[in-house]
Amino acid sequence: MITAFVSLSVAPGSDEDIVKKVINDSIVSEAWLTTGEFDVLLILVAHDAEQVNDYVSKNLRELEDVIRIVVTFGLESIRRVS
Repeated sequence: MITAFVSLSVAPGSDEDIVKKVINDSIVSEAWLTTGEFDVLLILVAHDAEQVNDYVSKNLRELEDVIRIVVTFGLESIRRVS
């Protein structure tokens, strides 16, 4: 399994609608509304990079209000020790 972080720039006012459209997709582990350069951050958990690519190409790129997509693959999870 791999984790991918997908950052989306979207048309003004469409961020919540986009999150509502994708949050129930099985590949989407979390969806965040964010500030800064990107408006939405999706955390995807997939079998492999090809599954991430297929999801981005066939689902996210088809959404009308998506302007820009950047995909970053996680290499290693490092957790804070309490």
